[in-house]
Amino acid sequence: MLGFEHDNQLFSVKEASEISTIIQTTLGPRSSLKMILDNQGRIIVTNDGNCILREIRANHPVSRSLIELSRTQDNEVGDGTTSVVILASEFLKISEILLQKGFHPNQIIGSFFQGLNDVISFLENKLSTSLNLENLEEIKKVVTTSICTKLVSRFSRLMCELSLKALKCSEFDQKLLEVRYSLKIEKIAGGLIDNSKVLSGLMIEKDVSHPKMRRNINNPTILLLDCPIEFKKGESIASFEITNKSQWEDILKMEEDYIIYTCAMIKFFQPDIVVTEKGVSDIALHYLYKSNISVLRRVKKSDNIRLAKVTGATIVSSIEDLEISDLGKADNFTVKKVGGGNYSFITGCTKFSPCTIFLSGPSKDILDEMERNLYDAIEVSRTILSNPKVLPGGGATELAIGNYLSGKSDILKNESYFIFKTMATVFEVIPRILIQNCGASPVSKISQLRSLHFQKGFFFRNRW
Repeated sequence: MLGFEHDNQLFSVKEASEISTIIQTTLGPRSSLKMILDNQGRIIVTNDGNCILREIRANHPVSRSLIELSRTQDNEVGDGTTSVVILASEFLKISEILLQKGFHPNQIIGSFFQGLNDVISFLENKLSTSLNLENLEEIKKVVTTSICTKLVSRFSRLMCELSLKALKCSEFDQKLLEVRYSLKIEKIAGGLIDNSKVLSGLMIEKDVSHPKMRRNINNPTILLLDCPIEFKKGESIASFEITNKSQWEDILKMEEDYIIYTCAMIKFFQPDIVVTEKGVSDIALHYLYKSNISVLRRVKKSDNIRLAKVTGATIVSSIEDLEISDLGKADNFTVKKVGGGNYSFITGCTKFSPCTIFLSGPSKDILDEMERNLYDAIEVSRTILSNPKVLPGGGATELAIGNYLSGKSDILKNESYFIFKTMATVFEVIPRILIQNCGASPVSKISQLRSLHFQKGFFFRNRW
């Protein structure tokens, strides 16, 4: 039984090592791009760790845990998705070594948690630096470092400015957790990347459904639906036997009466704009136009949810259940031509102040990667504005942690000495991979860096 358990442990470490190996070359400023063919046959070109890992079909629970770890890091911080997976994999590797040395799993885990608390205290008290939020250049430098290793590194300054402008436009609050509801990214292929900009308001890739409906409305009242405005179709196949012309006319009259009744119910609440995720029949469009109501149909569900968040409206599933409190408000509704299509702009919402980031690029693949990089920049900006503390990058922090744990182990008088000494070697994996990806020899450089940390301190600068 012990042999079987040991084999499972070895297999788990092997799975983690394989996941780590896949994304090691995507770390750092000299990282390589991965070309991936996803389940839908689309080509993805990226060096984003989370984007790569979520396309992997993993069956082993350790692999799935590492992929979920990367996803959580992306959602919470927006950067470091590759580093956390590499570090987690290295911790599993040293755990295997410690188990072979005869250490009990609970003893190993206890030392890991003790080391975690010591490292957090070390980083907060001795290594972290507070930023001045009034100094915009300092914030830009921090955000730029998170995207300078990405595909859009050449335009990292532009991406940084877009992310900060978007947060400022959306009236960012430190307690605001729904940043993604107030921010939207629209991508249009065929232009220059330099043409990307931040637009005030919510931008929806839809035009009004009737050519004569109003395209510019001040202080509109907005009704959001996820039900169709047309005659209900049967759930099963139904057949009618018609013996004369009048019966056919009666059926058509019944359909039209139902549409008129539905439109009359909508008109009773006097909305200026009706937005629905489903279809709207031509007859309904005619009667709604006569009622001076503009209609956007077949809107994406994500856009409908975002509209509900920023306007204070409630998405209604049945027109019969509609109430006056379900309507939302905004300052202005306008339809404009952008690029090759018409877009609807809704500005001055009551709940949040939304904004749309307009991305322009040469191809869809580049735009998709730009969107991923921009989301990373937005999340990093949000994190910095919430907690303005930073640490040195480029593997410097990891080396400092390794030296700290190594020094900590020398004062321990119990068996945790060996565990702390082993943990100190884990953090050197980040600078080692950074050096490898640059094409240099990691052995000599790591030794030189370690010596500099001991002799000159954490913040010593030296040009190699």
